[in-house]
Amino acid sequence: MHAILVHGWKGWPDNAWFPWLRKELEAKGFTTEALKLPNPLLPERDAWVRMVKDSITGPDTVLIGHSLGCAAILLALQEYGGPPVAQAVLVSGVGRPYLSGAIVKKMEEWTGWFTESIDFEAIKSKARKWTVIHSRHDYIVPFEEGKWLADQFGVPVIEPKAKGHLITEERCLELPEALETIV
Repeated sequence: MHAILVHGWKGWPDNAWFPWLRKELEAKGFTTEALKLPNPLLPERDAWVRMVKDSITGPDTVLIGHSLGCAAILLALQEYGGPPVAQAVLVSGVGRPYLSGAIVKKMEEWTGWFTESIDFEAIKSKARKWTVIHSRHDYIVPFEEGKWLADQFGVPVIEPKAKGHLITEERCLELPEALETIV
């Protein structure tokens, strides 16, 4: 299995729990990579989506996204024409603009991330397993958005022990719930 980690806005490949998860997965025989998406301060939708889509190696791929990285995964899978990937893990994910989402509204102004809706019916079959992990105490992407995202795939929201948006600034350096759902 090949795990691909996709950071979010203002993120980087060694952000937060990414190094820990990579080490744990590699110890279990996975190959891993954490994408270094271009221009994380002003992310360009098409560049991010293309990079995620190009990283998919086939049915052994596990895509793990954080925040806006989840939208990049969803949009990449919407365009992807190959066999279903093994799993998509969406952590603190964004899949649409939301009412209190000033950050998402800003992203839309910058680069058109959500100028069109994601076709969830079309992408459900693009992964054999869907997982949504979202903290009830996320102050950036509200829990209701995580619940909405999980509902699109008919899966429950997994609430992590860690609180917040699950980022470095919150000292979220491990995310055992992600490891458990993958292995």
